[in-house]
Amino acid sequence: MEQFQYMDNVMLLLLGSITISVILALFSIKIAPKVGLMDVPGSAEHKNHSNPVPLTGGIVLIDTLIIMMLITGLWQESEIWAIAISGLIINIFGLVDDFIHLRPTTKLIGQLSGAVTLIYLGVQVNIFDSPEFIYRTGSSLDVWLNLFITVLWLVTLTNAFNFIDSSDGLSVGLSGLSAAFFLVISLSTGQTTIIYFCALLLGVCIGLYFFNSYPAKLFLGDSGAQTLGFLLAAIAIVYNPNTGIQSSTWFVPILIFYVPLFDLILVVLSRIRRKKMIHKASRDHTYHRLSSRGIPIHHSVLILHGVSLVMSMVGYLCLNLPVIFANIVFCLTLFLGLTILIMLDKNYS
Repeated sequence: MEQFQYMDNVMLLLLGSITISVILALFSIKIAPKVGLMDVPGSAEHKNHSNPVPLTGGIVLIDTLIIMMLITGLWQESEIWAIAISGLIINIFGLVDDFIHLRPTTKLIGQLSGAVTLIYLGVQVNIFDSPEFIYRTGSSLDVWLNLFITVLWLVTLTNAFNFIDSSDGLSVGLSGLSAAFFLVISLSTGQTTIIYFCALLLGVCIGLYFFNSYPAKLFLGDSGAQTLGFLLAAIAIVYNPNTGIQSSTWFVPILIFYVPLFDLILVVLSRIRRKKMIHKASRDHTYHRLSSRGIPIHHSVLILHGVSLVMSMVGYLCLNLPVIFANIVFCLTLFLGLTILIMLDKNYS
């Protein structure tokens, strides 16, 4: 019954963030053409929409979060403050990219700046410090390994959600599912700040989904997709399960983000194999490949949402398994992903 004490506040936060995001989205759609923040058809190879679409999802996202955190006082929590400030850096770099198209190296500098800021403000991975983890050196190297994994994790998830944001409703839907899942599992740990922040993020995703689902009335843009990926990656770092041990829980966030990570690996390996530039957008994502097999893209989006939900459930169930069985399950999910990757990339042109 203890978990239900938060539900009234969660529902209020959800309702508030949905309402504000919808209002801001409607307003941004009107303003975007006047400021030139539009995605023009044919501006890239992978774009197939027929009319200009506002690139305002990132503005709606960060503005809603700021407004709700100010109203609720959630910004006063140190972990949330750290996530919000570093997420704002990602959002600003993404917004500039939406306007003037930054070089890949400049984008990476922005992502690294956000990651370093988050670490500086006290949020980082600490798995190599844990005596329960499967590997540790017991030396100062563990500190550097923690820092390296933190930066790698944040930058990878930021790009994974940005890469997969090339189909209406896919990235924001996956983000909403992830936020909802972290909200639910955080109820059992009593991490109030994470519960409330996930409620805000889920509300924004629901609000944006109305406008970003097929056919999209607004796009997330780099500012929206990158910020969602970064915020969720940071939430995964802060989340602390109260069941199981480190050796059987370290991979749970990987399973929660299974679909965007799978898509990132598929696209990167495919482009390397075909000697294409990794950062150049193209019609070679998972949902494009499913579409080439006769599945409509909007159905492919729903399939990927379903896979994400199932993998998140598998990850949560692993929390209560013995170490060896939990890691065997994780290895089986990796084998499944590898098999599907080979099938989708085989003979794909």
